[in-house]
Amino acid sequence: MKRLTKIITALAILCCVGCVPKNGVEQEAGSRTLSHIDRQAERLKRKILNSSTSVKPSGVIYYLSADGDDANDGLSPQTPLRSIAKLNMLDLKPSDGVMFRRGDVWRGKINTRKGVTYSAYGKGDKPRIYGSPCDAAVEGEWIATATPNVYMYSLELSDDVGTLVFNGGEQNAIKILKVYHADGTTTNVYTGEPFAGGCDLKRDLDFFHDYRDEKRLYLCSTEGNPSERFESIELLTRGNIINATDNVHIDNLCIMYGGSHGIGSGTTKDLTVTNCELGWIGGSIQSESAFGRNHPTRYGNAVEIYGGCENFMVSNCYIYQIYDAAVTHQHQGDVQEPLIMRNVTYSNNLIEDCVYSVEYFLGREDTIQSHQMEEILIANNIMRRAGYGWGKQRPDKETPAHIKSWSHHTNNATNFVVANNIFDRSTHDLLNIAAAKSESMPTLANNTYIQHRGASAGAWGSQGVVYTFDDTVAKSLEEVFGEKSGKIIYIEE
Repeated sequence: MKRLTKIITALAILCCVGCVPKNGVEQEAGSRTLSHIDRQAERLKRKILNSSTSVKPSGVIYYLSADGDDANDGLSPQTPLRSIAKLNMLDLKPSDGVMFRRGDVWRGKINTRKGVTYSAYGKGDKPRIYGSPCDAAVEGEWIATATPNVYMYSLELSDDVGTLVFNGGEQNAIKILKVYHADGTTTNVYTGEPFAGGCDLKRDLDFFHDYRDEKRLYLCSTEGNPSERFESIELLTRGNIINATDNVHIDNLCIMYGGSHGIGSGTTKDLTVTNCELGWIGGSIQSESAFGRNHPTRYGNAVEIYGGCENFMVSNCYIYQIYDAAVTHQHQGDVQEPLIMRNVTYSNNLIEDCVYSVEYFLGREDTIQSHQMEEILIANNIMRRAGYGWGKQRPDKETPAHIKSWSHHTNNATNFVVANNIFDRSTHDLLNIAAAKSESMPTLANNTYIQHRGASAGAWGSQGVVYTFDDTVAKSLEEVFGEKSGKIIYIEE
């Protein structure tokens, strides 16, 4: 509680969103305000992308560079190791460090070790860790099939591909899922037309991945062979790019192009993520038949703890284009022992074009009720355009929100504060914050709320009441969350 008290006191003195009225929630019309927030976001992005390395592991430090050699000892910048495969074989001890050379790129998945720090050395851009196994515009071939405009990638891919990203994010592919019907037929999840596989692709940049049988990827490209059309093609293959564990610090890395989570972990203590860039993550199939659906369910978060946690921090990170959530602590609650999430902090992050900026939940009503969240702080973040990114291709359109709690969960919580954030537009709810008990609701203070007038403000409170973003929203924020000093900005249609 002392940690939260100190931070809240500081927030009362320094507000990142500018002038806030002393009494009552300030309301104003003006898309003109967006240009001001554009500038704020750009300044924060530059600060994050240009952050220096200040971590200093006290144990043995290993260095990696793209032109290193796995036969080296890796104990100095002059004798660096080269590969992630070699890194994953090292006998790392608590307090050791792993430093990647700035400006270099690695492909692969990192298994962290308890107590180890992973960061950057040298000058230039953050080291890039890609989950994509290769640049498919350069490696392998795109073979024309008998179907006009449909190409098959020559290399086998057994890990499901969430999407394809072209030219560093200029465009991305749309994953076609099969809908399975009782009569044995299958249809396209988007169009409802019969769909059996890659031969049925019709729209430009739609793709289908038969990862279980043929292990082949099919892409519709109406403007010619993909390898000639695009300079780069990254494949977001299933699996976490970084698998985290206890007492790990991940700092100053660029983590991109993975089909599951950028940084993922089960029940974990003391996980810290700072000064990182995470983008283009998710979209792989989580389950073929989850939630009683007749089509596959996709997933993928930038930073996730699934289970209990203690001392979990994500700070000063730039996170964008995520299929699900930028940051999340979550669990379905289907465990018999009490599950605790304690001391969780998301602060000073720039989050853009994710389906959810922050997602959390810890229990359904039909599971054990003793799970608890304690001392949760979401502060000083700029969160923009929930649902506007590539995740909009998901079939379920009524899910985006900057804070997503899933109102069917109990979400027992104490000392939960959401302060000094900017919530800038959503294609659905601006906020989805609910709990079975009113005393478990977070306190909101000094936040800026931006949404189209008449759009959804969200589902709030212990009753899950749905609110509209109109002239009543300021009063509702105060009544439900105690928000007395925020700012409401209407975007007029």
